[in-house]
Amino acid sequence: MTLKHITPAAERIPKLRALLEKKGFLRAIEVHNGLSGLIANDFKIEKGFETLEFDALWESSLTDSASKGLPDIELVSMDSRLSTTEQIARVTDKPIIFDGDTGGDISQFEYFIPRLEGIGVSAVIIEDKIFPKRNSLQHGAKQDLEDPKIFAEKIKAGNSIKKSKDFLIIARIESFIAGENVSDAIKRAEIYLKAGADGIMIHSKEENIDEIKEFA
Repeated sequence: MTLKHITPAAERIPKLRALLEKKGFLRAIEVHNGLSGLIANDFKIEKGFETLEFDALWESSLTDSASKGLPDIELVSMDSRLSTTEQIARVTDKPIIFDGDTGGDISQFEYFIPRLEGIGVSAVIIEDKIFPKRNSLQHGAKQDLEDPKIFAEKIKAGNSIKKSKDFLIIARIESFIAGENVSDAIKRAEIYLKAGADGIMIHSKEENIDEIKEFA
C-alpha cells in the first residue's frame, strides 16, 4: 500500500515551489507520524466536478511533541524529529513543510538543512523566538523574541549551506504572539526578506483576523 509513494528527494523537494507558482495558495495539514502522513496524503473529497485534497504536509512540532506526551518547548530532539519526518516521507509523495521551531543556533541550523534536504523536505519554517521557545498558544507563557539581526544571520547561513535552489527557508514572525504591534512585524519581515527568506509566515492567536489583515 505504501510503496507506491516512494519518491526520490531530488524529485520531491521542488514540488512545493512548483505548486506555489501554479496555484498561488496551498492547503496543508499537520502530520506527526507515518500513519497520519499516509492518511493526509491520500485523502480526497469529490465536490461537484472538483477533487479537493491537501497539497502539502506540515510536520508539526506541536503534534510531534504531543504524540510523545511532551510539551511543545523544543524538548524533542532534532534526531527524533528527523526520524519522524523520514517515516512520513517514506510513505507519502506530497511536499513536506517542516516546522523547525527556532532552528537552534546558527551552527545547528547549518547542520540541520542538509539533513532535511536528504529526506526530501521542501521547506523549513523557523520562528523568531529565543531557544528554547514556548508554544505560541500556551496561556501565560513568556514569549521572548530573537534579535531580528541575529535571526537574519541564521537565514543567511541556511541559504549558504543548502544544495537545492528549490528548498525554501521561511521566516515565521511571532511579533503578535509576543504582544508587539504591526510595525514591529513589518520591520522584521523586511529584514528577513533582505536576508534571503523565501517567504514570511505571520502568526496570531487572536480570534479575529484584524492584525493579520493589517500586516498583509
